Amino acid sequence: MRVPDAERQVAQVAKDRACILAVIRRHIDACEVDKSQPVLVVGGGQDDLEMLSICGFENIVLSNLDADGMALDAENIALPDDSYPVIFAHAVLHHCRSPQKAVGEMTRVCQKHAFFLEPNDSWAIRALVRLGFSFPYELAAVAANGYTRGGVRNGPIPNFIYRWTEREVMKSISAYHPEREFTVRAYPYWDFYVNESELLARKESRVALLAERLGPGNLVSLLHFIQIFLNALPLSRSQGNKFFCSISKQGLQPWIDMRDGNCQLKRKTDPFP
Repeated sequence: MRVPDAERQVAQVAKDRACILAVIRRHIDACEVDKSQPVLVVGGGQDDLEMLSICGFENIVLSNLDADGMALDAENIALPDDSYPVIFAHAVLHHCRSPQKAVGEMTRVCQKHAFFLEPNDSWAIRALVRLGFSFPYELAAVAANGYTRGGVRNGPIPNFIYRWTEREVMKSISAYHPEREFTVRAYPYWDFYVNESELLARKESRVALLAERLGPGNLVSLLHFIQIFLNALPLSRSQGNKFFCSISKQGLQPWIDMRDGNCQLKRKTDPFP
């Protein structure tokens, strides 16, 4: 799945990565990830390469829907099961027609861990949408790409911004892989990972008008100041705009047997009642 680079192409001023890097590091350490092993980045770009390198990964494999290198579709990853120790995706899933399928594919292809960063679903974010400070579809991404790409599957139709919760992740991977157990760690938080140009481009919401009135640089600084306080308490942090999730593969369900290379329901020794 190729992620539209609107957020990266208009980035004349570098974004503050401190928050996102701290979150990634915390979770890869909690999962005891061996950073010397290969990590496959789905929908990857230069931003992902730089961040994962900073976090200590030594062997980073970038893929994208129509990449010059490894071309992979997040919703139908053309790789065998357990191909890579770690799979990573940043701001990719909400550009898929079926984000749940993409998560299922990531967990299928990973040997141990799948990590992704996406928008968070919370009452605070839903309130911001109703108040006009956010929008349910990514119009700005398509506009920034000449109205020809940047939306659903990098096409010209603006994608719906699918937002996640921990329960949504569990439901998605349990439906996709009912034979296996998983450990899911979800971390919602606030991170206004934007620059001045991106704020001014969000004309479908009130954000662009606010940036024009306050000055885009001033608004970025204000947002970064606010996010420090919002992340200080678990309750306010849980309402954040970002959602980091780690999915760790465990063994088979206790009621599943592996027979002849296939997963099957365990057979009772006694006849069924």
